[in-house]
Amino acid sequence: MKKANLILLILILSLTNLYSQDRETFGEYEDSLKILGQTMRTGSNDRIKFEASARFADLLEDALSIRNSFNYPFDSVNTIARLVSPDKRFRMFNWVIAKENGTFEYNCFLQAFNEKKNKYELFKLNDKSSEIIVPESQTLDPENWFGALYYKIIPVKNEDITYYTLLGWNGNNGLSFKKMIEVLTFRSGNRPFFGAAIFRKGKDKPKRIIFEYSAKAIMTLKYEDQQYQVKKRLKKPQKGKRFDIENIKTEMILFDRLVPLNQALENQKQFYVPETNVFDAFIFEKGKWNFIEDIDARNPKTPDMRQPAEKTPQIQLYSPK
Repeated sequence: MKKANLILLILILSLTNLYSQDRETFGEYEDSLKILGQTMRTGSNDRIKFEASARFADLLEDALSIRNSFNYPFDSVNTIARLVSPDKRFRMFNWVIAKENGTFEYNCFLQAFNEKKNKYELFKLNDKSSEIIVPESQTLDPENWFGALYYKIIPVKNEDITYYTLLGWNGNNGLSFKKMIEVLTFRSGNRPFFGAAIFRKGKDKPKRIIFEYSAKAIMTLKYEDQQYQVKKRLKKPQKGKRFDIENIKTEMILFDRLVPLNQALENQKQFYVPETNVFDAFIFEKGKWNFIEDIDARNPKTPDMRQPAEKTPQIQLYSPK
């Protein structure tokens, strides 16, 4: 017993020493990032904000290039979104700069594990959202990224491919906001790509889903347990009844159905708002995100289905309305 206690003590001291070394190595970076992060958020003009953002990006890139940086949380830098995939495959440092003209610029570093090299690699994502034509049909890479502020990672698998489904917010032009369901995959060489044709909505097979709505509205886009109804044909009709209704409860990406304020405003997305208490969803089945209409979204949440990651942007530069 004494020997076991000694081993435990040595292990605790080793871990404490390791954390102290990490704190000494990364602590100065973290302190500087905190100051720059506040300037990015509260700077009095675009020049000040963008200078702070550029310095922040350079400093963060230096810090994340250091060995073992993946294990350091940088959790006191609370002016950016920090997301870690459930399988620890990657994490994202994500922030947005609000410009004086009402538009936004998005920034993101992606730190991803390369199995062949047995180390984490760093990718800087370059926001090209204003230049991408028909983004729903495009496969994008780090140099051509549809910028967003992400708040949820949902890993799903089809055979040997993991699709990391991301929920995100895009401030668009100030008149309308966007929310999106993005897909991140890693191909040979550990290179990240965005967009995958795994959505099924009628005959459409988009590579990402983008919702656009009035900047004065608040749209729900979240991942949780809910239920939907399936109409199933009976093998033997019972008293003239040919079908039965089955309630199925499962995890899904739930969202408001968006409609124009009136018919004259059709296709003018800055006038689209959520239809009262009408929800649709995407449910992952047979390797695809399948569209389902009319979800009964009144189910009480169980404690483990609360959305801690979704709250992250609430304290960041912008809250995803």
